Formats: sequence, structure tokens, C-alpha cells
Amino acid sequence: MLLLPFLEACIGAFDLWPSYILKLLFISASTPQNLRTVAAFFYGHDVPLKVATRVYNLCNPYAATIHFIPYVLGSYYSTFYHNNTLRHMARY
Repeated sequence: MLLLPFLEACIGAFDLWPSYILKLLFISASTPQNLRTVAAFFYGHDVPLKVATRVYNLCNPYAATIHFIPYVLGSYYSTFYHNNTLRHMARY
């Protein structure tokens, strides 16, 4: 599966994504708040966790050395999924 066509089918063209999401993917360090924002963006657009993790690991230069990123993204996805009393309204 090619990631770019899949993501563009889920979210739309990359040039239409918010600039701060692109900054978090390509430039920023992997802090918990940055990972939460990226997870909220991907979860809100129904991107599967496995694809979101792979995209983050490929795009972010800091992700290659941090092995817990899939678990952190997964915990945020789980939190969003199991919060069935509220709609997904994370700020991204």
C-alpha cells in the first residue's frame, strides 16, 4: 500500500493540511503534546493507527530513535475511541 495516496484519500491533499500539523510531522520534536495533536488529527480523519504510526516514523526526523511512539499514539487513539460519552473534539 502506498501511504501518500491512502492518506490523501482519507484526509485530502497534503497542501490542504493545516501548517502546524505538517510542522509537527516534519520538524518538531516528539513531545507528548505534539504526539497528541498528531494522533488527534489522524484519528479525527479515520486514519488507521498502523498507518498513522508508519507515517509519523517515516516523516519525523526524531522518531527513528524513539521506540515508544507507536505505543503513545496507540494510547491516544484508545483514549479517543473509548470516550464514548463525548464526540472527538480534540484541538488539532
